[in-house]
Amino acid sequence: MLSYEGIFFEADVVELIHSLETKKLAKVNDEIHCTFKYHPNEEEIFNDIVGKSFEVFLIGYGNDGMNSGFQISLPEELRPFYINYDEQNPDVLKVPHITASLAEGAKASNTKNLEFKPLEKPIRIVGKFGYWIKDGNNEHLSYDPYSKNKIR
Repeated sequence: MLSYEGIFFEADVVELIHSLETKKLAKVNDEIHCTFKYHPNEEEIFNDIVGKSFEVFLIGYGNDGMNSGFQISLPEELRPFYINYDEQNPDVLKVPHITASLAEGAKASNTKNLEFKPLEKPIRIVGKFGYWIKDGNNEHLSYDPYSKNKIR
């Protein structure tokens, strides 16, 4: 099942993100990503951009002792694909963000609630659009087009 889709960051970018944290929390997130949609339906799967690299900018940082993360700025070309609406207010998009680290018992989904303080200057990073797939106990990242007949 396609669990969520978004921009995923790897290797040197993940190291850079962690180096920018003011205070790293107990659980370091190794699967750094910006969720574009959780449990997308057939019309919300974007195979035309999967596997493509995109430049985004870190523009803010927040840490409340439970969640540590960064606000990101998406390029104009990606904005139509960012459909991560707030559950409590379905007309409002969540602030695009990534979770860098968490305290024990914290939920990554709460990073959206951080008060992000602007960074001194935007920091350019590059990631790839991909899918997080869950098949039973197996989870993995895929940069391959997703077959619509595999959805839930």
